[in-house]
Amino acid sequence: MAYFQVRNSLNPSKVIVCGATYTQVVPKGSEGEAIWVLVIATDEPHKTTGGTIPPHYINLTSLEDSDLDLEIENAVAEISKQVDWDPLAADTEPPIVTSVSPDSYITPMHENVLLTIFDAHPSQGIDIDSIEMTVNGFDVTDDLRIDGDEFEYRVEWRPPGRVYVQVDE
Repeated sequence: MAYFQVRNSLNPSKVIVCGATYTQVVPKGSEGEAIWVLVIATDEPHKTTGGTIPPHYINLTSLEDSDLDLEIENAVAEISKQVDWDPLAADTEPPIVTSVSPDSYITPMHENVLLTIFDAHPSQGIDIDSIEMTVNGFDVTDDLRIDGDEFEYRVEWRPPGRVYVQVDE
């Protein structure tokens, strides 16, 4: 069994421990291959009943078109919803822009605009749907490429119209 820790970003002082185990299941009377199941569980008590939080099972044979990391993230999120994380801190500080490139307000038309948005703990994270950008009064939000996680996003805008000048030699 592998163990890992989970922390709520609004209560950074509380940590719960989860375990991950691979279990092999052989269907009764089956001559086919065994099925592997990933079990994610915690000993943390349920926030309302005080009882056991049920484990989450991930069938590894069905993940060909899926992402195992996402499946584990979803299982941990479901377990975390059942944990008493009180006392939660207030998220009072807005996210900040920690880097901008190019670092000038006057930029050639062919330059991509890159920026990093960061939200420090305690925090609920950045709502990706709240990220907007205008350039010279034009909304370019739909043209943004955004990657990262809810606490730090890298935002890129590539101007759609590039001007190229042919140089005669």
